[in-house]
Amino acid sequence: MADGVEMGIYSPERGVVDAFRRRHQEGSDVANEALRRWLRRRGSKPASLMRLASFFPEPGLRAALEVLL
Repeated sequence: MADGVEMGIYSPERGVVDAFRRRHQEGSDVANEALRRWLRRRGSKPASLMRLASFFPEPGLRAALEVLL
């Protein structure tokens, strides 16, 4: 994140969701890179990410995940 911006880290999945929620402040490149890195992690499950994202309405995350998969 940019200098001076604080964000709590709860889990890798929540970090991706938060990056997408804040993309108007931090930029979509940051959110997309967070998603790419998360997908490269061993054991990443897109279904679990989408389940968490359902609590935070963010249509951009689903679209980006569809493009990358």
